[in-house]
Amino acid sequence: MKGSWVWRKLLRLRSAVYDFIRYELKNGHTAYFWFDNWLGMGKLIDITGVVGTCHLGVARNARVSDAVSHSVWNVRGHRSRYFHTLYDRIQAEQVPLESHGSDMVLWRQSEDDYKPCFSASKTWKQIRSRKATVFWNKVVWFTQAVPRFSFIVWLAVKNRLSTGDRMRAWGIQQACVLCGEIDETRDHVFFAYPYSFTVWGMVAHRLTGAQTGPDWITTLQFISMNSLQIMDRILLKMKFQTSIYHLWKERNERRHHTGFRTVDQLVKTIAKTVRNRITSLRYRGDHKLTGLMCRWSEVSA
Repeated sequence: MKGSWVWRKLLRLRSAVYDFIRYELKNGHTAYFWFDNWLGMGKLIDITGVVGTCHLGVARNARVSDAVSHSVWNVRGHRSRYFHTLYDRIQAEQVPLESHGSDMVLWRQSEDDYKPCFSASKTWKQIRSRKATVFWNKVVWFTQAVPRFSFIVWLAVKNRLSTGDRMRAWGIQQACVLCGEIDETRDHVFFAYPYSFTVWGMVAHRLTGAQTGPDWITTLQFISMNSLQIMDRILLKMKFQTSIYHLWKERNERRHHTGFRTVDQLVKTIAKTVRNRITSLRYRGDHKLTGLMCRWSEVSA
């Protein structure tokens, strides 16, 4: 049997998993001499190659305990000109004995730190690709955000939405459905076009004042780095994400001829969505969310 899709995917990770597993020898009955990391040097077969089994006199499928005889290491190599360093390293290792108990499998928690337990978070930190923190991270990912809104905003920030300029690269001609502009770009949709800029201005003006502008980068920088009070910062981010989501949804509905909303209708939809989100969050019992509702009532009056 081939096994399930998940199981096959897990099997493909075996080569990566080897680097995280290490054995603490006790009786040597569990660890394989050639294929398990029991010396802290990785797999010995990778160091010596297939000829290592002949030079050290240990069978390819042997356990570590099979390389012990009469409580001492039974490994060739003392008079050989090959693998002297490895031979000396094995001789320096404590001989596994039955009285020591069972072998212990250790999992790498960090560099040179192994423990007999698995940690998903510490493993992820070791295998992830680390990059510098971007200035807009808190605009996209924050506690009060709606996940699907965050995803659309993330795509917009990375300029990965299927706007006209990106579609042309795939051989598809696509103009802006909001105004007919041939060069439809992310910056045009958010918020250079009068429709989207008017919507954003009406939604955010009570929090941003005169600082509402049509430029995408300037808007993103202001939302990321401003001197507003904490409640106002949260509300501004929620309004921003909701506006991006509904403006993009409106654009797609017009393209597929499934809807057409005026500026006032879209502004009311955005306001209702934000209010409903705040209301749903209040039931968590967080005092910050109670203050958020009060502040929403003030700026929406």
